[in-house]
Amino acid sequence: MVKAARPRVSESEVYTAGMAAAYARRTVVPWMHFYASPEAAVSGPPQWAYRPQVHRVLQNGDVILTEVFCNFGMRAMQHQLTIAIGEVHKDVERAAAIARACYKAGRRALRPKGRFGDVCTQMLKPVEEAGGWVRGPQIHWLNPLAAICGFPPGLSQLDGAERYPHVESVPTVLGEMELEPGMTFAFEPSYGFGRHLVTVGVTVIVYGNGPIELNPYTAQLQRVSSLPGQTTE
Repeated sequence: MVKAARPRVSESEVYTAGMAAAYARRTVVPWMHFYASPEAAVSGPPQWAYRPQVHRVLQNGDVILTEVFCNFGMRAMQHQLTIAIGEVHKDVERAAAIARACYKAGRRALRPKGRFGDVCTQMLKPVEEAGGWVRGPQIHWLNPLAAICGFPPGLSQLDGAERYPHVESVPTVLGEMELEPGMTFAFEPSYGFGRHLVTVGVTVIVYGNGPIELNPYTAQLQRVSSLPGQTTE
C-alpha cells in the first residue's frame, strides 16, 4: 500500500494493493477500513462501499488512514497504517509522534504476569497533557476481543461533533486481567489535533522475554514522497 500510494493515483489502487497482498499470503480479509483526505479524522469502510461517488485521486498533502484485518486458521490480526503523501499538515507530524510514544509505552508494559489495565494506563500517559484527542482504544485483546482500553471523550473537539450524542469517557474493560504468554493484542494508538489524526500499530504477542511485534514496519507513520518511487520512514 505504501508503494502504491502516490499523487495522481486513485485511492482504489492503493486499496487493491493492500487486499491483493493479503490474499497472496493466504489470509482472509473480511474488510479493510480506508479513508484518504488532507484532513483524515475518521475510520470506516471506503466511502464508495456505501455511497455512490467517484474514487478520490490522491494528491500531495493527503493522509490515508487504514485498518487492516487479516484472518488465518480461526485467528485474527489487526494492523493500523497511516500513510502521509508528500508535504502534510504539521499537526500530522505532531500527532504521529504522540501515537508512536503511546505505542512504545505499551510495548514496554506488555509483560507476563502484568495487568491489562496497567498497560492501558501507560499507553494513555503521553496524551494526558498534549491538548488533542484520542479516537478510540489504544489497545484491545484479540482472540477473543474481550479486553478493551478505555479512552477520554476528546471527540467533542471536532467541528460538527455537536450534531452527535455526547460521548463520555469510555472505561477499560477487564483491566484486572493478568497477561499470559501467547495472548495477542491489537496495538492501535491514535492521536489527533483538530481534523488531523494518526493511528499506528500492529498485532503484538505476550512473550516471556518481551513482546513479539508482528510486522513492526507498520507501527509508525509511513511517509511517501511526492515524487514517484521515493519512500521514507
